[in-house]
Amino acid sequence: MKLLEHLKLYCFFWKPSVARRITFYFVIFGLIIFLVTSVFYTIGEKKHFMRSISKLIHHQFSQLKNSQEPDFIWYGINQKRPDLYNLMTMLESISSSFYTISDISVYSKDTTDASWFRLYFTNDQILRARPIEDSFVQELNKTIHRRFRPSDVDFISADDELSVFVDITRKLDTNYYFLKIGVNSEVLSGFIGKGIVKFIFALLIALCIFRFIGYYFARKIARPIENLSEIAADVAKGDLSKTVSVTTKDEIGKLSTNFNKMVEGLREWERIKVIEFELEKGQQIQKEFLPHAIPQIPNWEIATCFHPAGKVSGDFYDVFTLPDGCLALVIADVCDKGVGSALYMALFRSLLRVFAEQATFCTGAPATKIDQSCIGIGTETQGDNEQLIRLRAVPFTNNYIAQIHGEEGMFATLFFGVLNPDTGKLCYINGGHEPLYVINSSGVKTMLKPTGPAVGMMPDTRFNIQQIDLEPGDMLVGYTDGVTEARSPEDELFSKKRLQSLLEQPFISASDLLERVKTNLFAFIDIAPRNDDVTMLAIQHATG
Repeated sequence: MKLLEHLKLYCFFWKPSVARRITFYFVIFGLIIFLVTSVFYTIGEKKHFMRSISKLIHHQFSQLKNSQEPDFIWYGINQKRPDLYNLMTMLESISSSFYTISDISVYSKDTTDASWFRLYFTNDQILRARPIEDSFVQELNKTIHRRFRPSDVDFISADDELSVFVDITRKLDTNYYFLKIGVNSEVLSGFIGKGIVKFIFALLIALCIFRFIGYYFARKIARPIENLSEIAADVAKGDLSKTVSVTTKDEIGKLSTNFNKMVEGLREWERIKVIEFELEKGQQIQKEFLPHAIPQIPNWEIATCFHPAGKVSGDFYDVFTLPDGCLALVIADVCDKGVGSALYMALFRSLLRVFAEQATFCTGAPATKIDQSCIGIGTETQGDNEQLIRLRAVPFTNNYIAQIHGEEGMFATLFFGVLNPDTGKLCYINGGHEPLYVINSSGVKTMLKPTGPAVGMMPDTRFNIQQIDLEPGDMLVGYTDGVTEARSPEDELFSKKRLQSLLEQPFISASDLLERVKTNLFAFIDIAPRNDDVTMLAIQHATG
């Protein structure tokens, strides 16, 4: 890494970078540990130094003459004590390698008296005593009466003088005895100053060490996060081909795993969006297959209702005028759901239109000979020859679907009728579809039940033709099973019985009747999911 970039990572720690912050926190944490360790080390060294002095002095005093007798120091006042004198001289000489001794003496006090005495040697090695009252005495009084943390050795600073006081009192003594070792404060300050310089130097070295150690671990921790951030930026731009390598099982590894799952979810969502787009296109195309406008026939009203359950539907209806002036009526329900049924819906609708509009099949054949001249149609009616010919669209469609697409097993239930609007005669084939209702002001007049099986199941299937007359006031109503099999939130079926009760109520027009059924149906469904399409067709012969 370049030097400038390295300095930026260290100096601009407040900027949003995980590596910078981890490095900075690591350095601060390291320095705190270093300082705490230094404090404990200093305290420990001080205690070790004081214990060493106490042990040395007590050992030396125990070697003195008459040292086992109580208050042997006090009883030696005004006497020549060369052994004690030599000890103090020796202590003064061995301390010069660390600090300068300015005064060595003994502070003593009777346990029953408040006065303190300073015991010292003159040049003739005679131990003298004189009363003393200074700041050291006040600190020693505090030391004597201290109940907690008693210490054999202590540093006392008073009157700009620093001294070490060693408690040399023994159990049999009636006085207190403290050996005072005066230390030159200037020399000690210099010694401390050198220690501070060494400490600062060690601190700088520790800072550098912690800095690079922290940087190493910061980069090790932050690198996967930075890689994740870079890949996340690419994903945000739309590149869903990127994934993060998972190399650990810790929180970063889990984060990488979850990120990869999120990317996979986004890929799936993209695929769903493409499918949704295609379905919307299919929905628009399917709408094109439904009649754009219903033919307007004098004395006849035609109403329709179409509500697919999904984007595309297998239901369809069709109303178109034939070349001879008759009106073709179709309502159908292709099996299955989704795109497949929607494609077959388009195929069924196209085949029916093509075969019905081409009146070249058996043209001119007498109606009574329809059964013999055209395979697949049976008839019991003496209807118009043109009407019967148009109905051949059903068996032709059946043969095409069964022979060409039989392996897919697709079929449709459908009603195909040809209406002569002048006479009201309706010839029809009901290929396995729900019975259509013929109603009037008195209620249900009749039902147009199936005249053959569903269309497209087997080739050469025979479909019988039936005929009725729609008189003025009559209305033909067709529907798909999405109406009667709709379910309520309580999983109750709408049922044919409920539909028939609505159809038997008085009606004004075909559109009025379908609106009534639709309103009741969707109120019945309410918030329940719809699993099938709702399609209805109604045609009414006006009364005049």
